[in-house]
Amino acid sequence: MKNFINYYYNFNIHNIYFSNEKYFFDNDKIRYVLKLCYNLDISSYYYELERQLEKYKYFFAIILNRENNYITWIEGKPYILLKVGNINNEKISVFDIKNNYFIEISSKLSMINRFPWIKLWENKIDYFEEWLFVKQEGYKKIYPLFHYFVGIAENALLYLKESEREEVKEQSDQLVVSHDRLGINYELYDYYDPSNIIIDHASRDISEYIKSMFLYKIWDLDLINQYLKKQYFSRYGIRILLARILFPSFFFDYLERMITNNSDIDLLYLESRVAEFQSFIKDICLFFYENYNIPMIPWIIKKT
Repeated sequence: MKNFINYYYNFNIHNIYFSNEKYFFDNDKIRYVLKLCYNLDISSYYYELERQLEKYKYFFAIILNRENNYITWIEGKPYILLKVGNINNEKISVFDIKNNYFIEISSKLSMINRFPWIKLWENKIDYFEEWLFVKQEGYKKIYPLFHYFVGIAENALLYLKESEREEVKEQSDQLVVSHDRLGINYELYDYYDPSNIIIDHASRDISEYIKSMFLYKIWDLDLINQYLKKQYFSRYGIRILLARILFPSFFFDYLERMITNNSDIDLLYLESRVAEFQSFIKDICLFFYENYNIPMIPWIIKKT
């Protein structure tokens, strides 16, 4: 790989090491990372994204190769070269998640905009309901789990619609740098990698992080309380944050994985934790109700 890097990027590196599917090396005392990138669309919008990221600290730059392309094909696989500067890579903490990296939506960046959520959530629920109806004979054992989590998703969707109708957005509700499924295993090199960036409301990243805390059994309500005291959210932002925590995105991810890999191991594991999840969302709802005095979903906080 060293020879490919020297050829495509006009470097003269001698030492390189491979870890976690990435190649690391230094050039002129600056750290670079070569990594696979299957987000091939990035070539069409990265110039505009880079222009907007320049005003924020830490975000990595994608280096053009000798052919003036962001994507470099090496042995039939797409790679990008990231200039990462002097950031030490480590697992992110909840306090690394920022809600003020504002991004203006241009025509080129619209393709990575994931907001608003209502239509996206409706389409996701409809897609899997139709899929299960067609495939019902082969998946009867997941019926109870499916209907439980789709019911939770529909409650989250209803709460989101009510929040959109009843609350007023503030300046803090502008769209920001976000990520698809940010969780506790995310690293700083993932967070600041522009190929991982999407655009969404600031509540997306923290909500996905909170759900991953449940999945990995390190749920810490005091930590979340500390985070929310440091990061401002409007009343509208708090309500859609709760809606997104309630929406079981991980369940739909598991369904996708089951369809792709023909394995229901993740769903069987999740089935064993339904009671835990019920307790989790009850604690979440009570926390937001008591600290922010927002409308609540009565059956969740009353259920024991």
